[in-house]
Amino acid sequence: MANYKLPKINYIGNKEKLSKWVLDNFPVEQGRILDLFAGGSSVSFEAKNRGFEVVSNDALYSSFVVNKALIENKSVTLSEKEILKFEDINVDSEYRQKISWLENDLYHPSEIDELSKLTYLSEQLKGYKKYLLQALIRRAMIRKLPYSRMNIDWKNILKLRDEEYSYEKYGRRRAYHNEPFINHILHDLASYNAAIFDNGHKNKVYQLDALSAIKKAGKVNVIYLDPPYPSTMNNYAGFYGKFDQIFDKEIEYQDITSGDNFLYYFDQLIDLASKYSDYLVISLNTSGKIMFENLVDRLSFYGQVEIKQKKHNYQISGKEAKNKNMELLAVVKFYK
Repeated sequence: MANYKLPKINYIGNKEKLSKWVLDNFPVEQGRILDLFAGGSSVSFEAKNRGFEVVSNDALYSSFVVNKALIENKSVTLSEKEILKFEDINVDSEYRQKISWLENDLYHPSEIDELSKLTYLSEQLKGYKKYLLQALIRRAMIRKLPYSRMNIDWKNILKLRDEEYSYEKYGRRRAYHNEPFINHILHDLASYNAAIFDNGHKNKVYQLDALSAIKKAGKVNVIYLDPPYPSTMNNYAGFYGKFDQIFDKEIEYQDITSGDNFLYYFDQLIDLASKYSDYLVISLNTSGKIMFENLVDRLSFYGQVEIKQKKHNYQISGKEAKNKNMELLAVVKFYK
């Protein structure tokens, strides 16, 4: 088993601290797996470390680039020299205009000047170099934003980027919010490069709706699900979707974040998964509105269900919730 380290991604709900536990409870120790809602790639990365053939999928391009750079990529890295070429780029007004809507929305106009050069450079790069730089750009964009998400209004962004206000309110100046994008990119470059390795398989990454991804991946041994459950921090399009808009990479996908349609779509997912996989492994935190017990009946219709649990505190949880959170894992062996 390899021991490569996942670099900092900043992804709400990321399973980084739980990925080893999740993989420890996989019903197989080798084979082909599909990480259907891969997000920040933590479970896919741990599976790659353990020598699985990994198929990662997420509907958001912001997640797709991370997984392309770290899961599918076997050996391609970026140098500081290649990235610093952005300084010599003269972006034409038409290209700059494409992301001008971010001015006084997420960043200051001068920061959009810098960002446009970096995104332009990334689109001139080929193959995994492009995805690696875009993954670093994504990380830099998130680091510069309070609460590490893109749906904070500009008034609050300005307030929270005021280092004196931040110090008075929270005891921290958070100067990193005001660092140039390039500083963040160069700071993280070595850790991203160091996370790229070949585990001996042709791992694949898709940006598809979940149902389409199951069909595209074909036969696998395990499908892992960590879907955006209703009544959780589940607005991933709001958190990161503006990145997708920058690169014009938004796709249509089934929104399952409301309680009204979740169970119907969940049934569709499990039914299709049972046709393509031997096992299903599915995560649920007890803070979710739809409790795990309500799903067991549906899961048991398709196979034998074993429940695992572990106490786990999410960083974004309130003090009361921190004492109650249990991470639950269902391992389903499909009837054949």
